[in-house]
Amino acid sequence: MNDREGAMLALLQLMSASSGPLGTRNAQRELAKRGRELSESSVSRLLREMDGRGWTTPVGSKGRVLAGEGRRRAAEAVLSHRASDSLQHAVRDTKDLLDLLRARRAVESAVAGDAARAPDAGRLRRLRELCDQHAHAVGSAPMIEQPGLQFHRCVVEMSTNRMLKVAADMMLAPHLDRVEAVLDTVLATRRDEEKVVAEHQAVLDGIAHRDPVGAEEAMKAHFDAMIAAVETSVVGGNEVLVQRLLEWVPTG
Repeated sequence: MNDREGAMLALLQLMSASSGPLGTRNAQRELAKRGRELSESSVSRLLREMDGRGWTTPVGSKGRVLAGEGRRRAAEAVLSHRASDSLQHAVRDTKDLLDLLRARRAVESAVAGDAARAPDAGRLRRLRELCDQHAHAVGSAPMIEQPGLQFHRCVVEMSTNRMLKVAADMMLAPHLDRVEAVLDTVLATRRDEEKVVAEHQAVLDGIAHRDPVGAEEAMKAHFDAMIAAVETSVVGGNEVLVQRLLEWVPTG
């Protein structure tokens, strides 16, 4: 999820907890309390975009309230957060890590296929940019920014299947980045990062060519390779190391 989408979801949650219309200035103040420092004009633009999506309804000069679609989106965000929070504490050993990858394989393969049916031009452009950034970052300091993980999140944003997106967002929530960091550490000794970029490119090609079957198969192949690498690492005697990394990496 990008910063703009995250800020809009935070605004939805603020409105769902408000007893009356939420104005721009109060929205800005509440977002700042939650660590989202935005200018009043930026918040105003976000609110107008939410009006355009049918998530919110202006109430004169008083502010905005949630529309029916906004209430549904807010409920989905709460569900996803609660589920991912539980999942955060559930990944404690290599079996949990493999189970998470298998679950992600099922969900994200379906997401990629769905995204390929009618890809949005702007998000497709962003997907290409992330793939290029990943390719240029291989073996360098920017890899710490996890361009590969951002690629996966962008694919999820392109899906129009809301139930798939809820499931994928749960497994790709920001507070699960610690698990991704451990996964990157494990795979660094077992996989050539350039192969990962090529696998992402295959997913991108399927989506760009509006080929749902090709995109789904490419994403599945990508996860098959990751799962095989983790399994090989376990066989190679790194299981205890993986478990200790999962226990030691901060969960906050």
